[in-house]
Amino acid sequence: MNYDMPLYRPPSEGRSLIFQITLGCSWNKCLFCGMYKGKRFQVRPWEEIEKDIIEMSWIVPDTRKVFLADGDPLAVDTAFLIRTLDLINARFPRLERISAYAGPTNLMEKSLDELKSLRERKLDILYLGIETGNEALLKKICKGATTREIIDGSRKAIDAGLRMSTFIILGLGGVEGSYDHAKDSARVANAIDPQFLACLTLMLGQYEEFYEKKLMGGNFKLINKMQSLQELRWFVEDLEVSDCKFGTEHASNYLPLNGRLPDDKEKILDLIDGALKDGKSGMLRPEWLRGL
Repeated sequence: MNYDMPLYRPPSEGRSLIFQITLGCSWNKCLFCGMYKGKRFQVRPWEEIEKDIIEMSWIVPDTRKVFLADGDPLAVDTAFLIRTLDLINARFPRLERISAYAGPTNLMEKSLDELKSLRERKLDILYLGIETGNEALLKKICKGATTREIIDGSRKAIDAGLRMSTFIILGLGGVEGSYDHAKDSARVANAIDPQFLACLTLMLGQYEEFYEKKLMGGNFKLINKMQSLQELRWFVEDLEVSDCKFGTEHASNYLPLNGRLPDDKEKILDLIDGALKDGKSGMLRPEWLRGL
């Protein structure tokens, strides 16, 4: 099996067998994301997908976890997805779960019954980028969805029995928009009430100046290390979720944390406060380890 590179998957899918159902991203207009800018979105031919699944079932027959790539396989017609999931289930007898990235518009286009039919075929976890809960910022970054659509699509998936793994991006609102970005993002996360919630930090490398001046414009200025910790604090202090695994372990973040909300909320806030008081704390990840 040969992958069409680049290939991306969530950190938690590091031990999963990956099948590319689609190439690229069906939206592919978000200003902050360059993951699939070099790819034209397409659904791979069934014959290629079938060949990959059968080939890998001979090589790793005991596979327990499968991840569907690229950016949003749920953009594919439901009947095609069902055919794919049925073959995966038939070829991997020890399979425990299947996961995939999902976009809010894809979820809105699927009916509850369609999502239930996918869940019945072991599609279990969907990874969705909330990015921000601030309506104006969503438009500015060209997310292509409103907060209402992000909430409703995610809630529909949860009602269908799927687990949602969501994330926001610290720094997306810049310095001036930091507070509103944090507070509005917490509001949306609370409305979704996902099973998993994570934070990433905006990292642009050599494109920082271009992003600030050409794409975002105005007085937009990227946040620094301490401002990112403060934004994280503002976000976490407003989280009111029922039972959620929360983490900031992603390599982009300065302060790696994990816990279960609401039980560990105060512990997490105490750790953030400790890092805010001592910006040189050994708790913080050095710049050279913040590779993506």
